[in-house]
Parts: sequence; C-alpha cells; structure tokens
Amino acid sequence: MENLVASLAVTMFVGILAVLAQWSRGSRRAEISLWIVLLFVSLLVLGAGALLGAARLSGSVPAGMYPPGLLTITAGAISAAGLIGVGLCVPTLLKIVGRRPETFLSDPPVFLALWLFAMVLLTNNLIGILGFDKLEEIGAFSLGTGGRLPVGMVLATQIPFLAVAALGVGAGIRRGLRPTLVRLGYGPLNLRQLGVVAAFVAVAFALSLGADFLFSQLQPELYREVGQISGALFDPRGLGFLPAVLFALLIGLGAGLGEETLFRGAVQPALGIVPTSLLFASMHVQYGPSLILGYVFVLSLGLGYLRRRFNTTASFLAHAGYNFAGVMAAYLFAA
Repeated sequence: MENLVASLAVTMFVGILAVLAQWSRGSRRAEISLWIVLLFVSLLVLGAGALLGAARLSGSVPAGMYPPGLLTITAGAISAAGLIGVGLCVPTLLKIVGRRPETFLSDPPVFLALWLFAMVLLTNNLIGILGFDKLEEIGAFSLGTGGRLPVGMVLATQIPFLAVAALGVGAGIRRGLRPTLVRLGYGPLNLRQLGVVAAFVAVAFALSLGADFLFSQLQPELYREVGQISGALFDPRGLGFLPAVLFALLIGLGAGLGEETLFRGAVQPALGIVPTSLLFASMHVQYGPSLILGYVFVLSLGLGYLRRRFNTTASFLAHAGYNFAGVMAAYLFAA
C-alpha cells in the first residue's frame, strides 16, 4: 500500500511539472514558476545530501539503523544530484533575465527532462546499484510483496510511466489524442517490420542466455543474490499453465507498454538513444552492479534503434515479446 501511495504521489508531482513545462513554452510566468520549483527542490536535495554527509562524518547514525557504507553512497549521490540540479537551472535563469537566447538546455520540456534524468539516475538508481548488497540485506528489493509480483504492483509501477509520458509530450495541453500518439511514436507496422521485431526478440533472448551464463561464471555470488530477488518477484513456477501464460503476458505487455511509452516514446526523441538507454538500464536496480546491467543497456540500444527505424509500436512489441519469452522459459525449462 505504501508503495502505491508513494508511486501516485511521485506521479502527481512529475505530472504537474510536465504540464508546467508545456505551458512554459507560451508563458513567461509559467517558465519562471517552473524554474523556481526546480531550483527549490534542487537546493532541498543538496541540503539533504549535506546533512547526510555530516551525519556520516560525525557517526551519529547507528550502523544498525543505516549501514555506514550505504550512508556514504547515499550522501554522495544525493549531493551530486542537488549540484547538477542547480547547475541545470543556470541556462534557464540566463534566458529569463535576457542574458542569453533560448538554447536546447533552456527549452522547458528539455530542461525538465534533463533535471528528472539527473534526479532519478543519482538519487534512486545509482544508490540502488552501488548499495545493492546492503539494500538486499534489508529486503529493499522485495517491493513489500513478500513473493511473486502481484497485478496491482505491476499496474502501480507502469501506469505512472504512461501518465508522465503523455503529460510530458503535452497531451491535453498542446496535443490531442492523435497528435499525442504520433509524438509518442505509435503507429502501424507492416508484415516485414513485424518479422524484424520477431527476429529481434529471438536474437535478444539468445544473447540474454549468453549474458546469464557469463554472469553466473564471473560473478557467482552476485548471481545467486540477483537470482533470489528475480525468482521471488518474477518466477512463474508453481502456477498452472494458463495462469503462467497470463502472468507472462502481464509482465510482457504491462512493463513493455509503460516503459516503452516513456523511454522510447517520450524521452528518446528529446535526449537521444544513448542517454535514454543509460537511464533505462539504471532503472533495473534489482540487478545490482552486474554484467546483466550492461546487457540491459545493450538491449535498450536495440530497442532505441527499433523506435528510430520504425516506431514505438515496434519497440513495445519487441520488449513485450522478450519479457514474455523470459517468463515462459523460466516456467517451461527451469529446474
């Protein structure tokens, strides 16, 4: 329940910022308001990082409450996020006061996208990856489910992606339904393109088996830890065949639609394939600092190419098919 409430709160906050960013393209007052909000939050984050750093240096936080190593990582990442956030506010300030014409960095939606990129990458993802061992010990990757990922949790994590993506491209503000879908990259595919998508899924799945083997050989201890987390959340074993298929479809279609709409549909045209893939890969904190994280980055580059070469429908179907194949393979072939 707490995860759902937190997810809704973050979605509302980001959604409001996205609406404000779209309005800022035609309203100086809205642009100033957006700048004030992002600067204020950046300073709050910077202050929080400084307080955490001071607490780490003074030793005032008991190790049993928050491991010292994890506190160091958290303080550093949050402080860096605050500094970068403040730095990103500078081009917009120069534009507002008339010292510099509008640039790529001061375009309101781009400004917000880069600011969110820095905040999410550093305050959540980097901490999750570098502090993986400590977070795993305290059960931070269980999502509070205590077992297999439920339907409600999938919806709670993916619907916000859809909402933020739609609002971020101006749905209901600058664009109606059809222009929004066009901006997000959704459109039809012909048979040849569908064949390319199917081939992509097959190749990506085969490569994932090789990456998994290398992971097990080169990082055996981390492999076991990641396997326990993934097994608890995504393992379909113990289900009947039809429930297993439905669970695989839920993971495939749910995650595919939410993540592709946001990352490939909304973010990639603004930031490009490589930065988007970096953010996408870093969101998979449940893999820790592992080889699989590198593979997810490569997979994301491929999905990004499908989006650029064809459209988001192609990357969505490829992502959904890949996830579906992975869950069903675990059901049919795992010991």
